[in-house]
Amino acid sequence: MIEEIGGKGNEPLKKLIRNCIVFSLVTHMICAWFINWIYHADELFQILEFGGYKLGFIPAESLPWEFPARIRPALQPAMVYAVGKMTGNPVNPILTAFILRMFTTIIGWLSLTFITLISLNWVKSIESKKVLLYGYASLWFLPYLHANFSSESLSGSLFFAGLGCVWMGNHCSQSRKARPAMPRQNDFSGWHSGRDAKPARPSHSGGGELSQRNEIYWLFAAGFLLGFAFVSRVQTGFLIAGLMFWCIFLHRFSFKKIIIIFIPAAIAVAIGFVIDSWFYGEWVNTAWNYYKANIIQGIANHYGVFPWWDYLIWSFNMMIPPLGLVVMIGVFYAMVKFPKNIVIVSIIPFILIHFVISHKESRFLFPLIDAIPVCLALTYSHFQRLFDKRRKLSTALGKIFAGFNVICIVVLILKPQQQPYDLYKVVHDKYWNSGAYMFCTSDDPYSFIGLVVNYYKPDNFTFYPKLRGTNIDSLMAKTNTGIHPVLMFFDREHDEYDFIKKHPEAKRIYTSIPDWMHWVNVNNWISRTLKLSLYEMPVK
Repeated sequence: MIEEIGGKGNEPLKKLIRNCIVFSLVTHMICAWFINWIYHADELFQILEFGGYKLGFIPAESLPWEFPARIRPALQPAMVYAVGKMTGNPVNPILTAFILRMFTTIIGWLSLTFITLISLNWVKSIESKKVLLYGYASLWFLPYLHANFSSESLSGSLFFAGLGCVWMGNHCSQSRKARPAMPRQNDFSGWHSGRDAKPARPSHSGGGELSQRNEIYWLFAAGFLLGFAFVSRVQTGFLIAGLMFWCIFLHRFSFKKIIIIFIPAAIAVAIGFVIDSWFYGEWVNTAWNYYKANIIQGIANHYGVFPWWDYLIWSFNMMIPPLGLVVMIGVFYAMVKFPKNIVIVSIIPFILIHFVISHKESRFLFPLIDAIPVCLALTYSHFQRLFDKRRKLSTALGKIFAGFNVICIVVLILKPQQQPYDLYKVVHDKYWNSGAYMFCTSDDPYSFIGLVVNYYKPDNFTFYPKLRGTNIDSLMAKTNTGIHPVLMFFDREHDEYDFIKKHPEAKRIYTSIPDWMHWVNVNNWISRTLKLSLYEMPVK
């Protein structure tokens, strides 16, 4: 595909494509390896914990209301179940979560790379292609969001992979129609006449048959991908509706093509229905239950009702100014100027519906992230003459854009983690079956927004939470017998320092802010940052 896009003799563009692919893969793998926190609690309590329930170590009573309401698709919890079974008995929750995070990252990277290579055909100039490639490789939030095992991430990746397959199938069809008919020649005509035989002109009938088969394969694959995108997150149906509008009304797909897409999509939805019914232990339609609970009954509105422009404010702030402003301008301008583009047609109904629905969260738009480099390139192509007149300024802005995003990725990886997932890994690796006693000045690290994180919590620990202001030493003296480890957990730095002054013998096992960060404690930011620390007490 790179050779076809780059064209003959265009080695610099081919080299840039390869370099951007490698750089994007590296950043995705780095994020998957180092960033093990979650963006939203649903990934923990409605995916990992649901999977833990099916694995048998989390009781149904501890699951959130979405479980008895039967509204959560079971595709991802089933993946937790399958991977968890493969990690051994007992289940290794840390390894399970890592494998699934790596899987989602790879799917996200493949989908993003696929749609980027395809969209290189939609912009003609080399400069516009460079904008597309730089956006693909350097936008900091792409690898971060792909590294989350969330329904938003997985459904968006599956959808855009399916969209790419639809475009490739249509491209095969158009290439076959555009190919002129070539008459066959008798390979032995020159032998019968006694003259030197002229080389026979190649027949394209076989190529046409191959192209037709490829078209069917692409559309069939598209159906499966789109079907599973819908299964993993029902709101993806609005993206699929936009894509089908492009197929039926803008490119006049035949009824046969639509059926080729529909059959595997229906099979995927049926597989999702079977998985849901297996998971919940009864025949259930989670898509309908979701619509009934959140739209008809309005339960989602209990979690907040916001105006449509809050999406703009969230996008501006979350993508870090001024990058958020650049992205929003690029997306909305592309929607206005390129309304027939396959990506633009697909995302418009999704955006409009989410603007209309009362309950809004920034993560609801995360399935669209693969479209952002495309929109930026399309918008740039429309203003390219203006940028060409200011070549030095354009080059400088491009370097600033790439450098800014690279810095954001580095900061994202190195910044202190205010979620305890690294701590969970340390506890699992060192103390999982130890029956340790854990003392905590406030809540224990397995309490999260009023819920208990059963997925990561060791079941043989004894916890002593909310001990600030009490005589911790007397409690420790009763438990520090040498039979089980005695641990001390802090989530405030001043509590930690007070404890260390009294117990310099305590051994630090984990801290979310390593010592070297105190060298860059500009404006004393550490004092305003949640710091998680774990100490082990020696046996007396």
